[in-house]
Amino acid sequence: MFGEFMIVCPLVFLAGFVDAIGGGGGLISLPAYLMVGIPAHFAVGTNKLSSAMGTTVATLEFMRSGYVRVKLALFSVLAAIVGSSFGANLALHISDYYFRLILLVVLPITALYLLLNRHSLNSQLTNSEPLSWSQFVATILISVSLGVWDGFYGPGTGTFLILTLVGIAHLPINLAAGNTKVINLTTNVCALVVFS
Repeated sequence: MFGEFMIVCPLVFLAGFVDAIGGGGGLISLPAYLMVGIPAHFAVGTNKLSSAMGTTVATLEFMRSGYVRVKLALFSVLAAIVGSSFGANLALHISDYYFRLILLVVLPITALYLLLNRHSLNSQLTNSEPLSWSQFVATILISVSLGVWDGFYGPGTGTFLILTLVGIAHLPINLAAGNTKVINLTTNVCALVVFS
């Protein structure tokens, strides 16, 4: 038991550090839980708890800095709840054996994708103009889609959110980052409730 803590705790600490800087910490923490023999569903559920803690702090900081628009965040949260609930319930209907196989395939693919696509963020987008209808709708669709992803699996969601909110919804980077934290917190908590 002590040996498991010696493996998991430093890796989860590192995952929290990586998440705070640029996201993707679940790519470290989830394999750590699986490495010590925690069943796949319990590993994903436990990962949701640790991820939700870190995301709560980051979300409050972004809100305090004024990078969250309440109306957009509210609709994003509702869409994310629907997506995350569906994804988490879908995960629970898969046997531990097959779920573990899925995670073993998806983890490296997600890590590779994120590694190769970090450069696609345009940090110069900082306008504070009103959002268009197409930006609003795109954000809602992204919230539902990545809500399903986060409910089912999790790691990489924050990075996928910010990449798609900037690249597809064309949100300013600061607003995309703030909305990412709100959506990610919602999907983590919602999936955590379902897994609990």
